[in-house]
Amino acid sequence: MTRYARSYRRIARNLSHLDLMAGSMDETFLAGELDLMDRDADRRFLDFYGDRGLRLALEHYGIWQAIERRGYRNIELSTHADDDRHTLVIWGEADGLPRTHLVELVVRRDRLVPQGELERAALDDGYDVLTVDWLTLRNPLGKFTPERPRLPGQDSPGLGVGERVVETLYRVVARLGLDAMMTVAEHFHNAVLYRREIEFFDPQYAGRCAALEHTLMEREGLSLAAASWAIDWGLVRDADAPLTWRGEAQVWAGEGRLRDWFGSKSYAQAMRESRQESRFTLDREAFDARWAIEAPVLEGRVANKDS
Repeated sequence: MTRYARSYRRIARNLSHLDLMAGSMDETFLAGELDLMDRDADRRFLDFYGDRGLRLALEHYGIWQAIERRGYRNIELSTHADDDRHTLVIWGEADGLPRTHLVELVVRRDRLVPQGELERAALDDGYDVLTVDWLTLRNPLGKFTPERPRLPGQDSPGLGVGERVVETLYRVVARLGLDAMMTVAEHFHNAVLYRREIEFFDPQYAGRCAALEHTLMEREGLSLAAASWAIDWGLVRDADAPLTWRGEAQVWAGEGRLRDWFGSKSYAQAMRESRQESRFTLDREAFDARWAIEAPVLEGRVANKDS
């Protein structure tokens, strides 16, 4: 549960379906004149939200204002549907910075079908989910620092609205009557941050990630950023082979059997056994040498000559 859960639930109750479906085309749109399901360019976001409704929601949830407080103006929102994938982009500009995208979200409605023996025994045949294929939150005005260095995959510091966005997505799940939200972490640090809210569906992978986190961040004493770079640089081994990061489904469920699965004894036991069986090691000497070279740029202490 995020710190915004209670207030966002209250806000959601005060936003009607009509409020959220409002779009700029509504003044000229007549029912029957346009098939929203067949013409992707004119489809509502997730076949429900209008552009004005989206902005209204973002304002009520404080995301729009948070972006403005970071120094951006002339903020605009656009959406596009490509078959089942829906994209939302928020643009902004600032002094010395041309118009650029600050937020990019790609989502789709999907079906989660349990495959493993444990999952099939504990769960229903399938669940309707909101799958987050891509989420970028960029603050080009920000600066990387030793406390917040650049992470793998980043070209700018984060926008600082991640928790708000995640809670807003939970509200989308509830509004559309879906069972859960699902995503796959592109990098190790994403998975660790998601785990505060979003559990691995497969308990065996949850155990492996927990073991990896223990090895790098507790035993080796690396920061989250350093641990993620160690994996990205190929300096972590899984038993006898170099570890290649591969994210797995992480799921948030509000209630029901799917939510209960993550707190079940069978999930906890499978996770514990997987963690105990995992054997990760770090090439510490190679990492320290690489970090000494890369850290000044990653931490923003010297300019990146390639940027």
